[in-house]
Amino acid sequence: MIREHLSVLGLPDGSANSLSEVARLRARNRGSTFMVGPTKMSYLLITGRVAELFSPLSQERLWRDAMFFEDVSSMPFPGTYSDEGMATSRFNPSYMVCLTSCRLIEFPSSRLHELAMGDPAIALFLARMANKRHALTEQLYGATRATPVSRVAAVLEYLAEPRRFNQVKHRKTDGKAVMTVAEEVVASGPSQTDIADSLSLGRATVEKAIAELRKVGALKAFGPGERTNCTYPVADQGLLMQIALGG
Repeated sequence: MIREHLSVLGLPDGSANSLSEVARLRARNRGSTFMVGPTKMSYLLITGRVAELFSPLSQERLWRDAMFFEDVSSMPFPGTYSDEGMATSRFNPSYMVCLTSCRLIEFPSSRLHELAMGDPAIALFLARMANKRHALTEQLYGATRATPVSRVAAVLEYLAEPRRFNQVKHRKTDGKAVMTVAEEVVASGPSQTDIADSLSLGRATVEKAIAELRKVGALKAFGPGERTNCTYPVADQGLLMQIALGG
């Protein structure tokens, strides 16, 4: 299973096999925590949503699956030289909180570094994952002139994914109740406070932005008794994306 997940992310079979031999699959419940850096472990999130806080504590960041948390990208690989010499920056230790049930692939950072030194495909994979992380940080959490509604929409659109659930419906022919499988797109995991902290906005501002997204039909408007904490069903994903882009 680990090899299959790595292959889906673009690693050749041989490189995926090498990494899977030193990796372990871990399941973590909502609310559980783990650290990256001091524990000398690296993690690939394959399902779930997490909040990341750095030490010393700074802005919170929200992440979904297919995100790599590691401290080896700043290590000197062959070719990572500049006019000033080898890069000396280090990965800042971070504190992770599972906002949903999560599954992760766990790697010893030292073994990950050794494999990357001997396999260009693994080194390229780590660089690609680090670049993805950097790009999303700039896109979602960097300084911007976008409106709060647009910024909240961007985070929710990033976190959203299809979800299937059982639903009872009545047949039109005879009115008999039958169980069917329905699908909706849902952003789940963070509270409004989490979203506010990740965007450096006030909670009231985020609450107002979410209310606006419901009003225009991008998010589902809840009826009495329907609201679920930390869950944001999407009514119109195209509209949510358009608002996230500033439209």
